[in-house]
Amino acid sequence: MTTRSLINCEAPLPADWARTLVIAVGNPSRGDDAVGPLLADRLTSWLSNEARTPDGSAPHDVAVICDQQLMVEHAYDLRDRDRVLFIDAAAKQGEPVQWQPIEASASGPTLSSHQCTPSQLLHLCAHTLQIPAPPAWLLSLHGEGFELGAPVSAAMQAAMAQAWDEILAWVATPE
Repeated sequence: MTTRSLINCEAPLPADWARTLVIAVGNPSRGDDAVGPLLADRLTSWLSNEARTPDGSAPHDVAVICDQQLMVEHAYDLRDRDRVLFIDAAAKQGEPVQWQPIEASASGPTLSSHQCTPSQLLHLCAHTLQIPAPPAWLLSLHGEGFELGAPVSAAMQAAMAQAWDEILAWVATPE
């Protein structure tokens, strides 16, 4: 199950509001751009299959959101999180798998209601909504092909295998 956005900033948070959030973005119909949804589905399945703790709670306090792109509404999803991981494909990067910390920044492509960068989302959270932005990282996987109807490339499948182990380590090591 993939969590959906909680837009009302004034509403009380649900009792099961996870302290860790993973936001995966990408288009499953566009070759290597499917990496976000594929890893989000795999993580969601893994989390649901993890054995419960003796008190009946989930062993990992993680929510997963998957969308085709980041939108300004996702800033509300950052509310009261201890940390956030963004997962996306990248056409222009040297390494197959790259982790980088993200800082809030208004710079980047023109911000619109239908698209923004992780840095812009953190900036919206902190400076527009006046919600403290959580520590955040971007996990980007190098993509080779993003054509409509293309399959996921062999290089992306290898990068996904590497990234999977790193995602599990990140989830298992709360900060």
